[in-house]
Amino acid sequence: MIIALASNKGGVGKTTTTINIAASLADYGRKVLLIDFDPQGALSAATGVNANDATTIYDLMMDSKLEIKDAIQNTDNPNMDVVPANI
Repeated sequence: MIIALASNKGGVGKTTTTINIAASLADYGRKVLLIDFDPQGALSAATGVNANDATTIYDLMMDSKLEIKDAIQNTDNPNMDVVPANI
């Protein structure tokens, strides 16, 4: 199943909602992959991933030689991973 949260408007709780849904599903035992498309990288930061030293979603889109597995970062929750973003 894919769940996507998107809105052009800022400050509507997209990141907060995404983290809470993901954490709930991961705690329930589901495997969750978060993909952060926000250049502010708030989702990446909230999951404890240092996106400054990681392959990001931008890198994946710009370099066709990279694969998504090159960008997946583990979080403290064994059931939740993230593809980070940064400015």
